[in-house]
Amino acid sequence: MTRSTSIINEKDGSEMVLVPAGNFIMGEERKTVHVDAFYIDKFPTTNFQYKKLIDTTGAKEPFYWDDERFNKPLQPVVGVSWHDAVAYARWAGKRLPNELEWEKAARGIDGREYPWGNAQPDNTKAVYNLDPNTGAPVPIGNRKDGSSPFGCFDMAGNVWEWCEDWYEEGKFRVVRGGSWVNHHYILRSAYRSCSYPEGKDNNVGFRCVKDVK
Repeated sequence: MTRSTSIINEKDGSEMVLVPAGNFIMGEERKTVHVDAFYIDKFPTTNFQYKKLIDTTGAKEPFYWDDERFNKPLQPVVGVSWHDAVAYARWAGKRLPNELEWEKAARGIDGREYPWGNAQPDNTKAVYNLDPNTGAPVPIGNRKDGSSPFGCFDMAGNVWEWCEDWYEEGKFRVVRGGSWVNHHYILRSAYRSCSYPEGKDNNVGFRCVKDVK
């Protein structure tokens, strides 16, 4: 069966790209891991999309919703907890990615360091190392040279992204990708970090995945 390489998710209007089933090289230890096919959002979830959830369900506004640094329509939504991200994903008919899915979508199958390859980041590829007092995420898709082999944008820098998995059972959830305040080393696709699931930080957002039917 031939599957479409991209789809539009009806509920929130997000473009999703296909990551085919197969093996890829994962983690610092570079293990070969198999992942089933799935669709993943081409971009992080935006404030514009999150507003649809608020307007249709009465969901609570994110923590930085009224802050001009963080509330532009096409900026990735921030100030959302892991629970908020899960609620959005369910509303949209999607779910959060697990770590295997997130990393395969970010780095492809060949074990590259970053979505674009092995070259260190620069300002054409990623948003990173900004002043925490004045910086902010940029609108989605702003760094075309930084896209992943499957066509995903902003998977290194801009905002951390919540994953489904526990980092430490019952305490921390996994976040991936680094953000606008982080050093380039942290933007590597294999790098793992974590946050309290209740946390609502100005550098953490999310993107969703959808099972292939």
